[in-house]
Amino acid sequence: MKAKAKQYAQALFLEIKDKSSDEMLVILDNFLNILKRDNCFSQVEKIISYFNIFWQKEYSLVEAEITTARSLDAGLKKEIFDYLIRRSKAEKIKIEEKEDKKIIGGFIVKYGDKIVDASVKNKINLFKNNLIQ
Repeated sequence: MKAKAKQYAQALFLEIKDKSSDEMLVILDNFLNILKRDNCFSQVEKIISYFNIFWQKEYSLVEAEITTARSLDAGLKKEIFDYLIRRSKAEKIKIEEKEDKKIIGGFIVKYGDKIVDASVKNKINLFKNNLIQ
């Protein structure tokens, strides 16, 4: 029976945890050789995704993506940061900012498996759908 991506990710995480950079490189090299031997390179994306979940949970880290029509001012960025800390109960937040003129205004925040859509485009679509019903 072949191991699943989640099992590979968990095994890698447990081996790498609390190791030095040099030890991690050796473990990662061995891990890649195992994937090659087992002909499981097709699972690499899933393995990385699961590995990130294990890492973030262990180190209380949340990665968030904020999409806005234009760059955020410091005050709003801090409010979103504080919101994410409260909601996720994480100790650390890593924020990636993106700009998308199509959302017109407001913002969309993605973190973990959650999405907070406070964009003007979304509000217009909700209003339009309510009028149709």
